[in-house]
Amino acid sequence: MRPCAALVAIVVAVLLPSLTVGVSLYDGSYTGMIECDPIPGYTTNPLKREFTLKIADGRAQYERRLVLPPTRLLPTDVDPIERGAGRVSSTGEVSLTGEVGDLTGGYGATYRGQIDGQLLRLSGIQVWQLPDRAHYYKRSCTITVTRSE
Repeated sequence: MRPCAALVAIVVAVLLPSLTVGVSLYDGSYTGMIECDPIPGYTTNPLKREFTLKIADGRAQYERRLVLPPTRLLPTDVDPIERGAGRVSSTGEVSLTGEVGDLTGGYGATYRGQIDGQLLRLSGIQVWQLPDRAHYYKRSCTITVTRSE
């Protein structure tokens, strides 16, 4: 093998695993809580519910069933599940987007945060299209989860 080719082979052998290890360090299931502000006129208490996130190969996915009060926040034909996905960087930065419903009711959500060891803290907003309002309502949320596997 020529010296130049040998050098390239050594560099690839050393650097390539380190690039994939950075993301795979975060792979696993994370469980914890999501907490959100109340929605004035619709909910009286802040939201506090379980939240589960799965990370694999730099991608994150979550799905959580909503517990809705009888306030018609969503149309009756909407499955009350928030689904979302996003990316995890090699440095542990997580960004997620999710949604429930459609433009006639429901919300879109964005959450961002940083993995620190086994802990992931995210913050973000849910942007609600409320049935009796012409404008959108932005609700602040925080998510705190820990790696469970």
